[in-house]
Amino acid sequence: MKRMIIAVTAILVLLGQTAFAGEGNTFRLSAGSSLFYDSVNQDAGAGGYLTLGYRVAPSVELEVYGATSNHFEVDNDLTRGDASVSMVTFGARYLSSMGDKSIGYISAGVGVLELEADDVPAGTDDSRSGGVARFGVGVDFPLTPHLGVTCGAGFNRGFGSTDEIILFDLTTALFCTF
Repeated sequence: MKRMIIAVTAILVLLGQTAFAGEGNTFRLSAGSSLFYDSVNQDAGAGGYLTLGYRVAPSVELEVYGATSNHFEVDNDLTRGDASVSMVTFGARYLSSMGDKSIGYISAGVGVLELEADDVPAGTDDSRSGGVARFGVGVDFPLTPHLGVTCGAGFNRGFGSTDEIILFDLTTALFCTF
């Protein structure tokens, strides 16, 4: 069953690529490293991220962004120790040519953030989920027509039950378009 799902997905992607060939690259996948900085506790944590994008207009791309961090110090009612942060957002990127080959972008999204504490007493909940708003800027540097490097910076603000979370991030990744 898995093989059949993968095969059908691959066929649909190839057919979709043929249908949109006149519009240029339509899908975008990027994966790389990120560095999160908590300005309240002045602590940093390394992690990784993955984005999937779909171009809906020449300068607009819908995007799903997922990121996770390793453990860094958090001081709130859940824990006063190490915690990790994971988030998934849905948003958009506005793309603008910067001359030669580089493409600048502004991104915004909203989604879910999970804070998971390491050191909590036995029998208590070690995680909390809430909303997150994400804003970012960056630059894509294409190396070939379908492969490139992207660098960016972002601001992530939790809301709801994670409203104490304020994170800045720096990201670097490889991306491919098809």
